[in-house]
Amino acid sequence: MSIHDKEFSIVIIPDTQVLPWKQPSIYQNLTKWIKDHAEELNLQMVLHVGDVVDTGERDEAQFKVAEKAFEEIYNTNIPMLMAVGNHDYDNLLAEDRSLKMFNKYFGLHRYENCPWFGGTFEEGQIENSYATLDIGGRSFLFLSLEFGPRDDVLRWADEILTKYSNHTAIIISHCYMYMYGERTKEGDQHNPKDYPGATGANDGEDMWQKSFKKHSNLLAVFSGHHITENVSYRMDVGDNGNQVFQSFQNWQYAENGGEGRIRILKIRPSDNEMNLCVFNTHTGEYEGNDGYRVTVPFKTTTSRLRIMKEV
Repeated sequence: MSIHDKEFSIVIIPDTQVLPWKQPSIYQNLTKWIKDHAEELNLQMVLHVGDVVDTGERDEAQFKVAEKAFEEIYNTNIPMLMAVGNHDYDNLLAEDRSLKMFNKYFGLHRYENCPWFGGTFEEGQIENSYATLDIGGRSFLFLSLEFGPRDDVLRWADEILTKYSNHTAIIISHCYMYMYGERTKEGDQHNPKDYPGATGANDGEDMWQKSFKKHSNLLAVFSGHHITENVSYRMDVGDNGNQVFQSFQNWQYAENGGEGRIRILKIRPSDNEMNLCVFNTHTGEYEGNDGYRVTVPFKTTTSRLRIMKEV
């Protein structure tokens, strides 16, 4: 098998906010499992969709628990980007977008010697950042955007997506997809626009209309945030005919704060196929609930939409 045809994986970590104060051992086991199984998965990237902790700067101990857990990954050569959730902001967006505590523990110092790290929107602030990787001879762009990205951030995202238009792009942002298969929009609970400190916020529908649908290299968008459902997804065709997979995942209200569940995205370029599954790192089992196992095309330019299927 050619290196260009070899299957590789990307791990998506959903909201972990309950774990640092209620189940720290499960948090540690989650990241240790990822590290221990990275080789067999041919793991190329870890993406956290935000709400790494629960109470912002009010409880620094939660950041220390999360930091200890993610040292498992930082101490390897596995690339990782984290989106910021509303619970990661210092005052939980009650007043403003201050993110000093998050940047103290998970800021730019984590990426100083990482050749794959691209840069940020604001100097010294990690909440809008990107990375580029060559995986099996293909170029990838990973873009992490703040909670309810402002218009200036979306314009910056447009610039990055255009600059790297020959890269297959995957975006993470804490709030984008809603629980029932639609992008977050006006009237949905916990819309970013409902948070007093999230000045200038755009919701999921805004992000799609203002930015995402314009880019032919966009492959997928992953997010969390909403409760109480666990998974929803949709496929839409962008302005240039590319199919964009968009997925919500969150188990924070499940037993034991979600038990360290992760989504594993396996990409098999030779078959033009992506497979998503759910793995419970606490029980050590793959789970098969409705919507947990999905196959979608791995292709960013096409004029015909292929129906997704359960596997």
